[in-house]
Amino acid sequence: MDPVPAPRHRSRWSLLSLLALAAPLAILNPSLADPLKQLETGFCSGCALSGADLRGRDLRGFYLIGADLRGADLIGADLSGANLEGADLSGANLEGAQLQGSRLSNADLRGANLRYADLTDAIAIQAITEGAQVEGLEFSGAELYRSNLIVGGDDNQ
Repeated sequence: MDPVPAPRHRSRWSLLSLLALAAPLAILNPSLADPLKQLETGFCSGCALSGADLRGRDLRGFYLIGADLRGADLIGADLSGANLEGADLSGANLEGAQLQGSRLSNADLRGANLRYADLTDAIAIQAITEGAQVEGLEFSGAELYRSNLIVGGDDNQ
Protein backbone atom coordinates (compact mmCIF):
# COMPACT_ATOMS: atom_id res chain seq x y z
CA MET A 1 0.00 0.00 0.00
CA ASP A 2 1.34 3.43 -0.95
CA PRO A 3 1.78 5.98 1.84
CA VAL A 4 -0.60 8.89 1.88
CA PRO A 5 1.27 12.02 0.70
CA ALA A 6 1.54 14.87 3.16
CA PRO A 7 -0.52 17.94 2.36
CA ARG A 8 1.47 20.59 0.51
CA HIS A 9 -0.17 23.60 2.07
CA ARG A 10 -0.09 24.34 5.76
CA SER A 11 -2.64 26.56 7.33
CA ARG A 12 -1.59 29.93 8.70
CA TRP A 13 -2.41 28.71 12.21
CA SER A 14 -0.15 25.66 12.07
CA LEU A 15 2.76 27.85 10.90
CA LEU A 16 2.15 30.23 13.80
CA SER A 17 2.04 27.27 16.15
CA LEU A 18 5.45 26.12 14.94
CA LEU A 19 6.89 29.60 15.36
CA ALA A 20 5.50 29.84 18.87
CA LEU A 21 7.10 26.52 19.81
CA ALA A 22 10.43 27.55 18.33
CA ALA A 23 10.52 30.95 20.06
CA PRO A 24 13.00 31.24 22.92
CA LEU A 25 11.52 30.96 26.38
CA ALA A 26 12.85 34.41 27.23
CA ILE A 27 10.51 35.91 24.65
CA LEU A 28 7.51 34.00 25.98
CA ASN A 29 8.38 34.80 29.60
CA PRO A 30 10.45 38.01 29.94
CA SER A 31 11.37 37.20 33.55
CA LEU A 32 13.53 34.34 32.22
CA ALA A 33 15.65 36.84 30.27
CA ASP A 34 16.61 38.62 33.50
CA PRO A 35 17.99 36.23 36.13
CA LEU A 36 17.47 38.82 38.88
CA LYS A 37 13.76 38.95 38.05
CA GLN A 38 13.60 35.17 37.99
CA LEU A 39 15.43 35.13 41.34
CA GLU A 40 12.50 37.05 42.83
CA THR A 41 10.30 34.01 42.20
CA GLY A 42 12.43 31.92 44.59
CA PHE A 43 13.14 29.37 41.88
CA CYS A 44 16.26 30.14 39.92
CA SER A 45 17.72 26.76 39.03
CA GLY A 46 20.69 27.20 36.70
CA CYS A 47 20.46 31.00 36.75
CA ALA A 48 23.42 33.01 35.49
CA LEU A 49 24.15 35.31 38.45
CA SER A 50 27.91 35.52 38.12
CA GLY A 51 29.18 38.68 39.83
CA ALA A 52 25.67 39.67 41.00
CA ASP A 53 25.30 42.03 43.95
CA LEU A 54 23.11 40.07 46.36
CA ARG A 55 24.41 41.60 49.59
CA GLY A 56 21.99 41.21 52.49
CA ARG A 57 19.28 39.64 50.29
CA ASP A 58 16.67 37.39 51.85
CA LEU A 59 17.04 34.16 49.87
CA ARG A 60 15.69 31.80 52.52
CA GLY A 61 14.49 28.52 51.06
CA PHE A 62 15.29 29.56 47.47
CA TYR A 63 16.01 26.92 44.82
CA LEU A 64 19.38 27.81 43.29
CA ILE A 65 20.32 24.34 42.07
CA GLY A 66 23.19 24.55 39.60
CA ALA A 67 23.14 28.37 39.66
CA ASP A 68 26.19 30.25 38.40
CA LEU A 69 27.11 32.48 41.34
CA ARG A 70 30.83 32.81 40.55
CA GLY A 71 32.20 35.94 42.18
CA ALA A 72 28.75 36.95 43.45
CA ASP A 73 28.60 39.31 46.43
CA LEU A 74 26.49 37.56 49.06
CA ILE A 75 27.83 39.36 52.13
CA GLY A 76 25.28 38.97 54.93
CA ALA A 77 22.73 37.26 52.66
CA ASP A 78 20.24 34.90 54.31
CA LEU A 79 20.38 31.60 52.45
CA SER A 80 18.95 29.52 55.29
CA GLY A 81 17.32 26.38 53.93
CA ALA A 82 18.29 27.30 50.35
CA ASN A 83 19.06 24.54 47.88
CA LEU A 84 22.44 25.32 46.28
CA GLU A 85 23.24 21.79 45.16
CA GLY A 86 25.73 21.83 42.29
CA ALA A 87 25.91 25.64 42.33
CA ASP A 88 29.13 27.36 41.28
CA LEU A 89 30.05 29.71 44.13
CA SER A 90 33.75 29.85 43.30
CA GLY A 91 35.20 33.19 44.32
CA ALA A 92 31.87 34.29 45.83
CA ASN A 93 31.86 36.50 48.90
CA LEU A 94 29.70 34.80 51.53
CA GLU A 95 31.16 36.62 54.52
CA GLY A 96 28.65 36.58 57.37
CA ALA A 97 26.07 34.80 55.22
CA GLN A 98 23.41 32.69 56.94
CA LEU A 99 23.43 29.20 55.43
CA GLN A 100 21.78 27.24 58.25
CA GLY A 101 20.18 24.07 56.94
CA SER A 102 21.13 24.88 53.36
CA ARG A 103 22.03 22.19 50.85
CA LEU A 104 25.43 22.65 49.24
CA SER A 105 26.17 19.13 48.04
CA ASN A 106 28.45 19.11 44.98
CA ALA A 107 28.70 22.91 45.14
CA ASP A 108 31.93 24.58 44.02
CA LEU A 109 33.18 26.92 46.76
CA ARG A 110 36.79 27.17 45.58
CA GLY A 111 38.30 30.44 46.72
CA ALA A 112 35.03 31.60 48.27
CA ASN A 113 35.04 33.89 51.29
CA LEU A 114 33.19 31.98 54.01
CA ARG A 115 34.49 34.07 56.91
CA TYR A 116 31.97 34.20 59.76
CA ALA A 117 29.35 32.41 57.65
CA ASP A 118 26.96 30.11 59.48
CA LEU A 119 26.69 26.62 58.01
CA THR A 120 24.97 25.12 61.06
CA ASP A 121 23.09 21.94 60.05
CA ALA A 122 23.96 22.49 56.37
CA ILE A 123 24.47 19.53 54.05
CA ALA A 124 27.61 19.94 51.97
CA ILE A 125 28.41 16.43 50.77
CA GLN A 126 31.23 16.41 48.21
CA ALA A 127 31.42 20.21 48.16
CA ILE A 128 34.65 21.58 46.69
CA THR A 129 36.16 24.12 49.08
CA GLU A 130 39.85 24.37 48.16
CA GLY A 131 41.25 27.79 48.94
CA ALA A 132 38.08 28.95 50.71
CA GLN A 133 38.57 31.48 53.50
CA VAL A 134 37.02 29.98 56.62
CA GLU A 135 38.01 32.14 59.60
CA GLY A 136 35.16 32.16 62.12
CA LEU A 137 33.07 29.73 60.08
CA GLU A 138 30.31 28.07 62.15
CA PHE A 139 29.52 24.54 60.97
CA SER A 140 28.17 22.64 63.98
CA GLY A 141 25.83 19.84 62.95
CA ALA A 142 26.78 20.25 59.29
CA GLU A 143 27.18 17.16 57.10
CA LEU A 144 30.49 17.62 55.33
CA TYR A 145 31.08 14.08 54.08
CA ARG A 146 33.64 13.87 51.29
CA SER A 147 34.09 17.64 51.33
CA ASN A 148 37.62 18.94 51.59
CA LEU A 149 36.85 21.78 54.00
CA ILE A 150 39.95 22.64 56.00
CA VAL A 151 39.30 24.72 59.09
CA GLY A 152 42.15 26.13 61.12
CA GLY A 153 45.73 26.89 60.20
CA ASP A 154 46.81 30.35 59.15
CA ASP A 155 43.97 32.85 59.68
CA ASN A 156 45.61 35.31 57.28
CA GLN A 157 45.01 33.20 54.20
